[in-house]
Amino acid sequence: MIRDSLKDHLDHDPDFVWRGQSVTRIENLSDIVFALSLGMMVSASEPPQTMGDLTRFLISIVPVTAGFAILLGIWNSHFVFFRRYGLADGRVVFINACLLFAVLYLAFPLRFAFDSFFGFVLMTAGDPSWITERDIDFDDSGVIMAYFAGGFAVLQSLMSALFSHAVSKREVLELSKHEISLTRFSRTSALITATVAVGVGVLALVTPLNGFAGVFMFLNWPIIWLASKRHGV
Repeated sequence: MIRDSLKDHLDHDPDFVWRGQSVTRIENLSDIVFALSLGMMVSASEPPQTMGDLTRFLISIVPVTAGFAILLGIWNSHFVFFRRYGLADGRVVFINACLLFAVLYLAFPLRFAFDSFFGFVLMTAGDPSWITERDIDFDDSGVIMAYFAGGFAVLQSLMSALFSHAVSKREVLELSKHEISLTRFSRTSALITATVAVGVGVLALVTPLNGFAGVFMFLNWPIIWLASKRHGV
């Protein structure tokens, strides 16, 4: 009885009835892939051999944290999806497989993108060594930003597809009106983020802004806020 009471109050979503009460093999595999990707992002390809190597590895925690937070945000959305809906049909398996492939493939590009951005910050502060070691110039920053924006758009598009599938199954899942609104808002939020990311990638490639086009990623926040008002959440 105590365990049932704890299950009802801990890690629970007050706005949603959790239909995914048991962890599926899909989630087990997904957690393994996310763990591998997070490890790839944090760990260096080779252990530090000198004091200088160790110092650079420790300093790299700054850009690594940003990439780590993005992947962890995707994992959290993934976790919420399976807890809220408990779906495991063929469409979910396919979309999830694409998502896991993208997560694995994008781990290193994501780290490189934030490493590069950190290097430009250090160069502005008077230390060009980080950028020099990576052989990056200002024009390259646009390509790197496009890589990041494109990968991020893919991840968010796949999350949007998962939530869209949940909307299509609303009658089977017996979602309440509020739950349907929340699901549609989750789908819209992911789609907005993907769309803004695509726009940022295009700006980075075709305009003189290059890597500085990334500041437009912050447009997500006001647009998603407006979307929340539209969906009444």
